[in-house]
Amino acid sequence: MTAGAFRSHVTLVLCTILHAFTHAYGTLLVPLYLLMVVDLKLTGVAQATMLVTIYGTVYMLLSYFAGVLADRHDRRLLLGIGLIGNAIAIVLMGFTKHYELLVALSVIAGLCGTLFHPAANALVPAHYPKSPGMAIGMLGIGSGIGFWAGPQYAGWRAQSATWQLGDVADWQRPCVELGVAGLIVGIIFILVAREAKGYAPKATATPLGRALRWRCVGIAAALSLREFAGISTVTLASVYLQKALLRSPKETGFILGTMMLIAVVVNPILVYVTSGPRRIVSCVVIMLTGGLVVTTVPHVAPAYILPVLMFYYAFQLGSSAVNDAAMLERVAPEFRGRFVGLFLTIAGTGGGVGPWIMGTWTDSFGPAASDRAAYYAPFITVGICQALAALAVPLIAALGNPISGGEIEPITEVTPRTMGVVG
Repeated sequence: MTAGAFRSHVTLVLCTILHAFTHAYGTLLVPLYLLMVVDLKLTGVAQATMLVTIYGTVYMLLSYFAGVLADRHDRRLLLGIGLIGNAIAIVLMGFTKHYELLVALSVIAGLCGTLFHPAANALVPAHYPKSPGMAIGMLGIGSGIGFWAGPQYAGWRAQSATWQLGDVADWQRPCVELGVAGLIVGIIFILVAREAKGYAPKATATPLGRALRWRCVGIAAALSLREFAGISTVTLASVYLQKALLRSPKETGFILGTMMLIAVVVNPILVYVTSGPRRIVSCVVIMLTGGLVVTTVPHVAPAYILPVLMFYYAFQLGSSAVNDAAMLERVAPEFRGRFVGLFLTIAGTGGGVGPWIMGTWTDSFGPAASDRAAYYAPFITVGICQALAALAVPLIAALGNPISGGEIEPITEVTPRTMGVVG
């Protein structure tokens, strides 16, 4: 292994870890909603879900500006600063009981978190110019780890942590602990990760162009339905598990985390096996199947709820990895930061309102929230949104042929034909 290859692999691993922290912070509060309602004396679950909605909305709404930064500046530094700022905001959430301050900290966390995807989705493919799609698939492992660790850790530590510091409540202890961990990782990232060889920050960037910009807008508008489905289902499942199935925060956190851990395996495998012309067709099949599966959740016996949710997120998160790979391998490197930023600004903002919508919807159930039948309509709604997102696939295909000129073996940059290292 050359020194350059080693540097690329280390940077990819570190970016994957940052990916995990980014999504862990976004889902940390989900199994804690009911504890927060009691401790903060909120009027309902909708107020608790609003904090996650604000984080996600700010995170996505400003993504295009983060993309501009990613195409002009040191992406390694942007990623490190983003995680450190995000982590500090999460730590501070663990030390306040003022709802207004929690709202402000959610905004700050979103501002810092928004730096991740545009910068990482530009930096990682730049380290693997012969296999940008596969590099994105490997980066996707971090989403599975983060989506698993956030709710799993939060539910576990909210019930098991016993340390005392001031009037920190049970739901706040995991915020402090995971926030401190992210702060340490962010510092390590800045010190160890490296920019791609030959990359030099520039004051200006080549314009996206009218055609590429509008294709991105169309793709994002369609895939906002997928984002809405995936994000909404996390909150919907949390409320369903605790109110209809009477699961504890610890049990809910375990289920919510484990159901998305499948992405650790599914994301890179799906990207790898759908290489070449199979990728476009696979995008449609994966999203339609996921939409069908999620509608069955309130109909299955409680004992089988976890396998069904895992099956859904195998397709939901897998579709994100495959779609991202299909898009970015068709977009030139100098445009990737802004393309991802514009995409997330539209698609992510549309999906980011999901927690609040589902919190408000389930609050409206009143006493019926304990009845599984009350959840049929919400789960059918997210299933329809997931399926309709397949409308984005023809627009992705319209971006053109993949720039890489052929898929490469994962990580090693070794061509299947020659089994030799690509220069």
